[in-house]
Amino acid sequence: MKKSLLALAVLGAFASAASAQSSVTLYGRVDLSVGKGAGVEDKRMANGSGSRLGFRGVEDLGGGLQALFNIEHRFNADTGVVGAGNYNQGFPVVATPTGGTTTAGPATRFWNGRSIVGVQGAFGQVVLGREYTTSFLQSILVADPWGWDTVVSGTLGGSGGNTAITGGGIEPVRNDSSLTYKLTLGGFTLGAQVAEGTDAVNNFNNKPWNIAGSYAAGPITAGISYDRNGFEVTDNEDWLTLNGAFSFGAFKVGAFLGKGKTRFGVDRKSAMITGTAQLGAGELRLSYGELKDDVWGKLTKTAAIGYHYSLSKRTTVYADIMNDRGRGVPAGSVNPFTTAFPVGNAITTSKNGYDFGIKHNF
Repeated sequence: MKKSLLALAVLGAFASAASAQSSVTLYGRVDLSVGKGAGVEDKRMANGSGSRLGFRGVEDLGGGLQALFNIEHRFNADTGVVGAGNYNQGFPVVATPTGGTTTAGPATRFWNGRSIVGVQGAFGQVVLGREYTTSFLQSILVADPWGWDTVVSGTLGGSGGNTAITGGGIEPVRNDSSLTYKLTLGGFTLGAQVAEGTDAVNNFNNKPWNIAGSYAAGPITAGISYDRNGFEVTDNEDWLTLNGAFSFGAFKVGAFLGKGKTRFGVDRKSAMITGTAQLGAGELRLSYGELKDDVWGKLTKTAAIGYHYSLSKRTTVYADIMNDRGRGVPAGSVNPFTTAFPVGNAITTSKNGYDFGIKHNF
């Protein structure tokens, strides 16, 4: 009996030591909204942002070195089926001017959000696997007050709005089979990523790669990034971005610029100005931006306003309204986000969208 108690005590000591050195966190989000996308007539329910279930963990290896992992599943909360979230490999789900959307890659991949493993220490962080691009995390995502979520980014179908403006229809958001490095020194963060051109899922023309630098300290945030996504037909597709914001009290103003070239050698540019204000337990969000290129003219011209109210630290209710006065394309025409097409066949449209939703993080 005494030996059994001693053995249990020793095992308990080892378990306590292990738990002190490592941790695994279960987290997730369920987010649903009802409304209508800009440029479509049907009202429906959809994920306001990517509903998800994830696991992340860190283990202390000693000497200031840590191992880490993160796997994240995306699903459609309205139906419970496996989903691609708001974006997929190769292209974000941005609205085409016909009112549809464009994606690439299989929508049924289970760990669509993230699947990475790596190490971190004083030298920075190195991870392998399916990971967000440094350009997306350090410049593109932070420039949008909605963070690529809600009807303002095309989650209810229709116009991609801020997703199209900040990503240009070029930014891939994530890369499979990638090697990513990040180093943070004070308020500065440097990031770089390179990925396989060909793997079990993708077959790019070239190896995708991207770099980014950002600063966040006090009232100032700023970022610059460059992404070459691996696609090429007549030219290498790339996207250069610059963003900045300044906070004064409860108010924050920001700006974004994007410039790049499609795989067909078409020059593309975008610009956006933004504002947020803390009002009570909620946040008022504003933005106005445009995306245009040398072939299609103004693809997207979006104004948006929304209010997101925190019921608690984990639960938010929200309402958003947007209008897109970009250039539409007649039904049956070729998608300008992936194919060169004469601008003469385009028509100008005015499209409104709205949503009402609730989001819970856990």
